[in-house]
Formats: sequence, C-alpha cells, structure tokens
Amino acid sequence: MKNKRISLGIAIVVAVISTISAKASVLYSTLGPNDEFDSTNGYFVDGSNFNNQVIASPFTVSSTASLADVMVGLNNFGGNNSPINLFIASNASGMPGSILGSLTQAGTIPPFGSETLTMFTPDSSLTLLSGTTYWLVAQETDSGTEQTWDFAFNDAVNGIAFNQLGSTTGPWTTFTGTDVAFRIDGQMGVPETGSSFLLLGIGGLGLAGFARRRSR
Repeated sequence: MKNKRISLGIAIVVAVISTISAKASVLYSTLGPNDEFDSTNGYFVDGSNFNNQVIASPFTVSSTASLADVMVGLNNFGGNNSPINLFIASNASGMPGSILGSLTQAGTIPPFGSETLTMFTPDSSLTLLSGTTYWLVAQETDSGTEQTWDFAFNDAVNGIAFNQLGSTTGPWTTFTGTDVAFRIDGQMGVPETGSSFLLLGIGGLGLAGFARRRSR
C-alpha cells in the first residue's frame, strides 16, 4: 500500500509539471479583439485556371516559442474547394526567403463572406525567435480552386508579397497595402530552473504526506 501511495504522489507531481510546462500564447495577430477580420474583401490565392497567385505577409513574433498553430481568415470564392498550402519562410531583405516549415489545413475553408478562421497545424516542430521577422506564405496547387485570403481587422496596412507563378520561392513583387487576416499561436517552453526546483519541493512534501498517513 505504501508503494502505491508513493507512486500516486509521483503521478500527481508529474501531472502538475506536465500541465504547466507549456503555455499557449498569441505571438502575432492581425485580427480584432474577438478574432474579427474583413471577410468581404481579400486577395486571391488560386490555381492555374485563375491567377495562379501566391500571397505572403510578414510578421514579427513577440516571444520565442514553438509554433503551435496558425489561424487564417480564408474564404472559398469559386471553383473547387481544395486545401491551401501554408508555409513559414525566412525574411530576405524585405521579401520571403527560404521555406522554414510547412503547415497542414484542418477542416474546410468556408464560403466567401464567412468570418470563420481556418486552422493550420505545423508538419514538424518549428521554433520562432522573438523579434525575428518571418513570412506567412499561402499557395493553392489545385488548378480549379479559387480562394481568398481576407483582409485584416480594420483593413490594417502592411507590406505584401505576391507572384502569379504558383511559386512559394518567387520571384516576388512587393507593395504596401491592406494586410491579410491571421494569428500565429505559440507554445511557450518549460519553466525556469528555479520554478522546477519549487515544483520538486512541493512534490517532496506531497510524498512525505502520503508516507506519514501510512505510518499512523
């Protein structure tokens, strides 16, 4: 019975550490306070039967964190409704640089005019560094699909890059115009060393408590 109680104490400590070892955080957002965006206007992201247009928008993260997901304001404008390919690229002198990571679309893009975000999850672990500028790149590879990447909340202005070659590596044309709607979510790292020792101390007290109850 003593071993079972000690094991239970360890399990509780591990569960507590696991729960607080990572914390979700918004690293960057062009959305409103309640994730609003302009769903009535946007740039085409489409296949070769349309404009074959790829759109990219720069962002600078506020904290160093592992990329958790990206929420994007997308609408299906016409044709099919095939998923969009989303990428994180480096910054190369004010243009999208090399591709650092790819993300996969979850669910279906809603029809044009819908103010519903579409989630994208990273295909592999990617750490974003505080104060570093990256580019979010959207590509549609299905020739018969035309999507829109809708405008940011209050039609905020930013630098935008695009090409009509269906290419995620350019060459790019850049301009200053209405930004697009998206939110970058990160997963914060494990606690500082001091916090870890505090947790272990609490765990030790918990284990001692189990032992004392057993001895009575």
